[in-house]
Order: sequence, then structure tokens, then C-alpha cells
Amino acid sequence: MRKIIRKPCPTILLEPYSRKNPKPRWIVYGERYAQQANRSYYKYPKIDKKKLSHLLLPILMEQTDDHCSYCDGFPLMNADTTIEHFKPKAKFPMDVCNWENLYVACAHCQSVKGEQFNELLLRPDDITYHFEAYFFYDYTEHKIKILPNLPPHKLEKAKKTHEILAFNHKAMVESRRQSYEGFWDKPDYPSVLLKHRFIFE
Repeated sequence: MRKIIRKPCPTILLEPYSRKNPKPRWIVYGERYAQQANRSYYKYPKIDKKKLSHLLLPILMEQTDDHCSYCDGFPLMNADTTIEHFKPKAKFPMDVCNWENLYVACAHCQSVKGEQFNELLLRPDDITYHFEAYFFYDYTEHKIKILPNLPPHKLEKAKKTHEILAFNHKAMVESRRQSYEGFWDKPDYPSVLLKHRFIFE
């Protein structure tokens, strides 16, 4: 999981919902969703005839250079262009439009993560997060492994993140292997076009 830098919250989420209701839009949207009886789905509201998700997704994509926020997979396909909620929206309805809770992620990572969440789960945009502070890349097996001798609080976070995001799922291992073997000897290849950029850094 490569570190990313969170972009500032889009103004559209911070604007007052209306003259009568001056709360920021994202809070009002969360309150409404929390009152929704069936929270198995979420229909993004429209602003000036444009769905909110369509307004936010380009910013989230730019934030990761069009890579997956979790595995750094590239390029993202049509199936990947749904917004991923770090804290599952059904369990944390108030955060359904909270900017800090929104990510872009590939279909694989969205599937393995699903509705799982734990307070120990590492965030790729946390200002204190760095891949090399928790993990290392095994260039022989093409697996992501937890650093030995981590202090207990870091070890717990590393284990839980490794478990929930299934870093060493067979498909991920193979994808990283192909990426490395195809580009390890091409140092001038644009890094933004590489899959799993952290293995080349």
C-alpha cells in the first residue's frame, strides 16, 4: 500500500446545504442516509444536475494518479470507478460523504475489503503512514511481508491491514510479479504508468 497525499476537501462538500439549513452538505447527506431504512445502497444526490459521485471521482483519481488507493493497481477499469468507503457506509452512515472516508480502489480491493473495518486498519493517506515503516517487499516471492521486530502497536496495525486487504492474495502476487519482471530493467519508463509503484521505489 503506497502512501498517498489526501487532496483538500472539495468546496462542494463544505458549502452550506441551503439557506434554511446552513450545515455543510456532507453532514446533511450523512444525516439523511442515517435515516434511510435500507442502507444496502446509496444514491448520490445531484448538484446542478450532476451526480455528486461524478464530481468527486475525478479528484480522487487525480489523488492517486489513477491508481488503486490500496494495491496501486493501474489502469483502473470501468468496474473500478465506484467510490470506496474506508469505513463501510452501511455501518457508518454519517461518513457516507465525508471526504476523509472516500477513496478510489480497484474492483479486487473493494471486493476483498468489502464491509470489513477495524480501527487498526492503516490508511494510505495518514500523514504518519509509510509502507517501509510496517512492511517490506519480498522480491523472490513477490509478497508483501510484515517487518520483523515491530513494536506491539505497529504490529497489530500491520497484521490487521494485511488481513483485511489480503495483500498476498494469489491474484495480487501474480500481478506484482508480472509488473516487476516486465519493468525492473526499464528505469526510464514513466513511473506513473507502472502497476504497484512501491516495488520500484
